[in-house]
Amino acid sequence: MPARTVTRPFAVCAALALLAGCGGSGADGSGTSGGNASAARAPDVVPTKSRPPKPGRGSADPDDINGDGHRDLLMKAAVPSPGQQGGPPPAVAVVFGSARGLDPTTRTVYTSRELGLPAAEPPSTEAPLPDTTADLDDDGFPDFVTRGGEDVPAQERGPSGLAQRGVEYVTWGGPAGPRRAGAATRLRLPAQDAAEGYSGTVRGDFDGDGRHDLAGLRADGTSVALLFGPFSRAGAAARTERRPLADAGPASYGTLSADEPPAAGKPRTTGVYVHYGNDGEQSAGEYFAARSDGGLAATSRTVRKGNGHAFGDFDGDGTRDLAVGDDGERNDEPGASKESADVHGSYAVYPGGDGTVRTYRVPRIARLGSYTAVDPDGDGRDALLRDHPRTPVLIDRDRRTGRLVRKPPARVDGMRVPAASGWKQVHAAADFDSDGKDEVVLSWTWTKLQGTYGSTPTHWWLTDGVSARDDAVFSSRKFAPRA
Repeated sequence: MPARTVTRPFAVCAALALLAGCGGSGADGSGTSGGNASAARAPDVVPTKSRPPKPGRGSADPDDINGDGHRDLLMKAAVPSPGQQGGPPPAVAVVFGSARGLDPTTRTVYTSRELGLPAAEPPSTEAPLPDTTADLDDDGFPDFVTRGGEDVPAQERGPSGLAQRGVEYVTWGGPAGPRRAGAATRLRLPAQDAAEGYSGTVRGDFDGDGRHDLAGLRADGTSVALLFGPFSRAGAAARTERRPLADAGPASYGTLSADEPPAAGKPRTTGVYVHYGNDGEQSAGEYFAARSDGGLAATSRTVRKGNGHAFGDFDGDGTRDLAVGDDGERNDEPGASKESADVHGSYAVYPGGDGTVRTYRVPRIARLGSYTAVDPDGDGRDALLRDHPRTPVLIDRDRRTGRLVRKPPARVDGMRVPAASGWKQVHAAADFDSDGKDEVVLSWTWTKLQGTYGSTPTHWWLTDGVSARDDAVFSSRKFAPRA
């Protein structure tokens, strides 16, 4: 998720010393950092104070929710017993950014009702985390696009006969974030897609004009629809295009991804990747690359098998690439626990333009987990951060260059937490403090807290690249108001 002069650690640390664990301690307390960076036990610091963000004037960053020129962070709020009788409703939170990075004391929390979304039947216990944020009406403020669903009457069903379809709703943004008044707007699909709906919707800039667009993967797996902005307040795109898929069928296609539109600077076209569905084994996909003359390729390129993928500039030439490879996932059926030699433990980089596809072996310690592109040193060349429930690993081509070792808080909700408990997940990687280097947002969950908070993470780190230093450490357990 891209945007980029302050010196680390983030200067608001002094003001937030009681809020965020901004020290530079390694596991041994030495304060060192590097390829095997580690951190001491994090405090379970809950920032109870909250103030609204200052209204912005608008920006080009789809993650700058209030348009003040600083990237923000969207997350599920850790709500005790969400959706239970008499309890608080599920909610999402926006942690707003500043010139020094994310500030957990400046945040806003939204429930489904406040986003204007239709009530779910039965009531959902999951937070209404938007599928994406994008400035659809081109007013400088990102809008929330949230997925819902509906039953399809028999007489309205499309060729696939699907009895349910996905529906996207838009909550329009503004200088203080999404507006809480009125109902969300239903996204209007092209006539040929209305009956089937989309199995997923992503943001991008698919014609390179600097405006945010949406792409939708048809539920029957036949094509990708491109919906170009600006959108009307009735939810209709300015125009549409489609890209047929070579191997159509709802059982064959899984997820839709797109490269990130630039947050500032010269507009560029963003590529689209469709990953085939699978039941545990590594599977291939189709890549619609950005053309050098602008716009999206009319036909797709079939790429290798691999359930891990990420967009980034992995060769530092200024053009965007696609990395696809083995994420370590395996089918648990008898005889299906291994992948072929050309898939196992490797990934390939499909370069922007007409460059040569290069394949790299993944260090053994990094052979499990999803892919995230990150530029922790600001040299303009991305590396791959391999997610892992214990220790995310950074790899550059075929070398391990860093590890994100973080330990959970010693106690949470009065319970003692063993040092190796729970699991971590890479939530995002981006330049939150505009110093030219990416930070990583890392979250933590623990089985013993799931009875209270469900699967929602309760603890967060904003790391200083992949070093042992943190720009902020905080708990989200009290972000949402109690019932």
